[in-house]
Amino acid sequence: MMKKQIILTLFLCISCAGSLPAQGIVSDTLLFVYSLHGQTRKYQTTFSEKQDTLYMHWGIERNLKWQSGSYAMSRASVEQAIRLSFLQPEDGNHVCLPAEETVALLSLSAYRLLKERDTFVYNQTTYSVVDKKEKALGRPLLHVKDTVEGCEMWILDHPRFPLVWRVRNNPLGINWTVEQ
Repeated sequence: MMKKQIILTLFLCISCAGSLPAQGIVSDTLLFVYSLHGQTRKYQTTFSEKQDTLYMHWGIERNLKWQSGSYAMSRASVEQAIRLSFLQPEDGNHVCLPAEETVALLSLSAYRLLKERDTFVYNQTTYSVVDKKEKALGRPLLHVKDTVEGCEMWILDHPRFPLVWRVRNNPLGINWTVEQ
C-alpha cells in the first residue's frame, strides 16, 4: 500500500504542470470522511490538473474491492461556480461537472467575496464568517455558518485553493471532514 502511495504521489508531482489552483498546494492524499444517515465512508482523495481542468480523484475499499472515480472541474467552474455538487461517487464514474458547480472547494470568486465581505453565497445560501481559530495544512480555516438552517463549513484560507475542509449540520445530511 505504501509503495502505491509513493508512486501515486510521484506521478502527481510530475504530471502537475498546469496553472490551476491545486498545483503545489495539496500534493498529499487527503482522506475525506463522509457521514450520511449513520454510515461513514472514507475516500482517499487527490487533486491534479491537466490542461484547463482540475480533477478530484477518489478511491475507497469497499467489500474487499477497490472502487474509484473522479470529478472534473473546468477553469470556468473553478473561477465562477455558485454551488457545491453533492453527487454521490459511483465506482468507475468520471463526472465532468457543469460550469456552475465545484466539488469539495469554493469557486475563486466566492472565496474573494468571503475574504472581502466576510460573507458569500453558495447553493443559494448565504454564509458568514464565525471564526478563524483552527488551522489545516498550515493555513487558517475560515469557519462560516448559514444563519437560516445552521449549516457550517470550514474553508481552507488559500486564495488559489479554497478547499471545503469540513461540513457540519448540512440540511441534506451529508457531512464531511478532511484528514491528512
